[in-house]
Amino acid sequence: MLCGLAVALIWSGWSVATRFAMKTELAPADVTFLRFGVSALFLWPILLRHGFGFQRIGIARVCIMLVGAGVPFMMLASVGMRFAPASHAATLMIGMMPIFVAVLSALFFKERFSRMQLCGLAVVMVGAACMGGQALIVHRADGQWRGDLLFLCAGLLFASYTVVQRRSGISPWHATALVNVGSGLIFAPIYFLFLQPGIFAAPVPELLFQVFAQGICVAILAMFFYAEAVRRLGAPRAAIFGALAPALAVLMGIPVLGEFPGGAGLAGIVLVMAGVVLVVTGVRPAKPA
Repeated sequence: MLCGLAVALIWSGWSVATRFAMKTELAPADVTFLRFGVSALFLWPILLRHGFGFQRIGIARVCIMLVGAGVPFMMLASVGMRFAPASHAATLMIGMMPIFVAVLSALFFKERFSRMQLCGLAVVMVGAACMGGQALIVHRADGQWRGDLLFLCAGLLFASYTVVQRRSGISPWHATALVNVGSGLIFAPIYFLFLQPGIFAAPVPELLFQVFAQGICVAILAMFFYAEAVRRLGAPRAAIFGALAPALAVLMGIPVLGEFPGGAGLAGIVLVMAGVVLVVTGVRPAKPA
């Protein structure tokens, strides 16, 4: 349970840290480079020992993992942070991931929903509609709806990574090293040759904070704590802690970012959290052989 709480704190803190970075001199490309460049320095020995696994996993699955949890995912999330608050990112991206995982598993692997899961999906859609309605009506001039849409796309990408990684047969640490080192090798030349690196002009304290938050906490520590929570509690119980991320992001965002969600936003966050719990806990029991 402590490992699960640590994961929820790190994930919600990551959304706040990324939103904070978008309010400084750092650009989405800078945050993306820090995320994968720093983690690759620590994780390359794991990938060196296990390899990319093209023959074992398949090229198509490796590509899906690199897209789903690599540079495209991080760029969508970072650009979305420029428009919408951290609470929306934690709700529509992190909170919706178990929902997208369940939907993708049903579409591609014929997994069936229980009645409780269907009720949870309905509750989640109502909560997302509350947040989307607030973004379109109250904050339309700010472009929050653009951030919300990008968060949903990023959550869908990470859900595809989760589904493929679960069925790839490789360990969580191998998958983490594959995504982070592979993304670092691909994005580093693009970042330095074709983009405008902003890490050299950014203040050192802000840069060090993002290095710790992006490259160490999220990419390495969260992976370890989540894998340990799954090992000790099982996947369904461990996934419940992800539903705490929206509420924690709201609590962190108020003092750090000065972001106070409105009534419709709070209602949407509560509904999404409740729906995620219903979907995660409403898994059909396995039929006896």
